[in-house]
Amino acid sequence: MRSSLRHILEKKKIQKHGEIKNSTLLIIAFATAFFPRLLSSFGAPSIINFVHFGTIPGAFLVAILTTRLKDRKRVSIVWELLAGLLILLATLLASALFNEAGIVNALLQFMFQAEPFMFVAALIALSLTEERIDKIHSWLLGFALFNLVLAILQSVLMPIGIYPKPKGGTIQDNITGVFGGGGGSAANYVSCNVSFYFSLYFFSQFRQFPFWVRMLPLLGALYQIQVSDSKQVFLGLVVGWALLALTKVERPVKLLAYFSVGLIAILIFSWALQNLESEFLEPYQNWVNRPIWGWTGLAVQTKFAAFRIIPSHFDSPLNWLFGLGPGHTVTRLGGWFLTKDKALQSLLMPLGATVHPASLEVWEVVNTSFLPQESTVYFPLFTWAGFWGDAGFVGVLAYLYLCSIVWRRICKDDFSKFLILSTASFGWILTQMEEPGHLLTVACLIALKWQAKSEGTGQLKVDG
Repeated sequence: MRSSLRHILEKKKIQKHGEIKNSTLLIIAFATAFFPRLLSSFGAPSIINFVHFGTIPGAFLVAILTTRLKDRKRVSIVWELLAGLLILLATLLASALFNEAGIVNALLQFMFQAEPFMFVAALIALSLTEERIDKIHSWLLGFALFNLVLAILQSVLMPIGIYPKPKGGTIQDNITGVFGGGGGSAANYVSCNVSFYFSLYFFSQFRQFPFWVRMLPLLGALYQIQVSDSKQVFLGLVVGWALLALTKVERPVKLLAYFSVGLIAILIFSWALQNLESEFLEPYQNWVNRPIWGWTGLAVQTKFAAFRIIPSHFDSPLNWLFGLGPGHTVTRLGGWFLTKDKALQSLLMPLGATVHPASLEVWEVVNTSFLPQESTVYFPLFTWAGFWGDAGFVGVLAYLYLCSIVWRRICKDDFSKFLILSTASFGWILTQMEEPGHLLTVACLIALKWQAKSEGTGQLKVDG
C-alpha cells in the first residue's frame, strides 16, 4: 500500500515538474520572438530573427507530447487546432507545388501564419496551477513593461542624441521599444499594439490593484501611440471595437450604448479635423483633407493595387483557388523579406526561396505614388491581400478556419474577441498581422484568459 502510494506521489511529482518545464519553455519561446529585433539593432546577426521559428514549434511539440491531457475540453480544442494547422500546411504546400514556389517559401509562410495557433494550443494543453499562471503573468507583463518604458525613454532621449537613432525613418518611426528595426519600419506600430494590449489586460485582469495603478500603463501606452505618430494603431483599435459592437446585435441595448459612444466620438473628432489647427490633429487631417478619394481616386487605386496586379499574373482558373504561391505576392515574406531585405535574401535564396514579379510590381506602385510615403494606411502591401495572393481563396479559408476555432472554443469574453477583431483590422493596413511579437502577444493573452475562465468562475484556475 505504501509502495503504491509512493509510486503515485512520485508520478504526480514528475508530471508537475514536466509542466513547470513546459511553462518555462513557453516563456523562453515567447522571448525569442519578442526581443530579437532589439538585439539585432545593437549588432546581433540577423539570423537571430529566425530563432523563434525553431523555439515556438519546439515548445509546442514538447507541451502537447509530454502533457497528459485528461480534460476532454482541452483535448478537443488541441486536436481541432492540430487539424486546422495540418489543413493550412497542406494548402500552402499545394499552392507551392502548383506555382513552382520554393518549399522553403511554403514552410516559412506556414510558420508566419501558424505560430500563434501553436502557442495557443501549447498553453491550452497545460493544466496550470495558480502559481504557474502567476509566474507566466510576471514574466510576460515584465516584458511588456520593458517595451513600454523603453519606448517612452526613446521618445525623450532620442531627440537629444543620448539614445542612438537607427538609420532611416523619422524619430517618431524609431520610437519602437524592443521592436526596433530602423529604416522607417512598422516596428513602432507593433510596439504600440503590444503596449496597449498588455496594458488593457493588466487593467481588466488585476483588479486587486488600485484604479490609478492600473491606469498608469494604459496612459503610458496611449502616450506611446501619440508620440510615435502611430495613428494607424488608433484606427485599427477603433475598427476592432466597432466590429466587437456588431457582435452584440442580439443585445440591442448594449449595441446602442456602444454605437452612441462611438458616434459621439466620431462627430467630435470630425468637427475637430475640420475646424481646429493642432499639431496633434495634423497627421489625421492629411488623411481626409485631400482630393484623392472616390473609387477611381488615387487613394483607392494605390491601396488596392495588389488586387489589380496579382490577377494579371493568373494563367489558370486554379490560381483563384491557390494563388500565385507562398511568398510570391505581398505577405510579409514575399512583400518584404524576399524583395526588400538584402540580408535575408542572401540567407534564403541559397535554400531555394523563390520570388515572383507580382511582388516587385506592387512595390513599383509604392515607389511612384506619394501617398504610401506619407502614410502606411495607403500601402498596397497588407496581410489579407497577401494571404489571398499567395494561397488564393482556399488559403484564406484555411486560415479563417483556424481563427474560427479560437473564436468559438477559446474566446471567453469581449476582451479576447476584441484582440482578434482589432488584429484582423490591422491586416488591412500593413503586414502587421504577421508580426510574431504582435500575434504571439494576442495568442498568449487569449490563452491566459481561457485558463482564467476555464472553470466558468472568472478566477484563475488552481489545478492541484
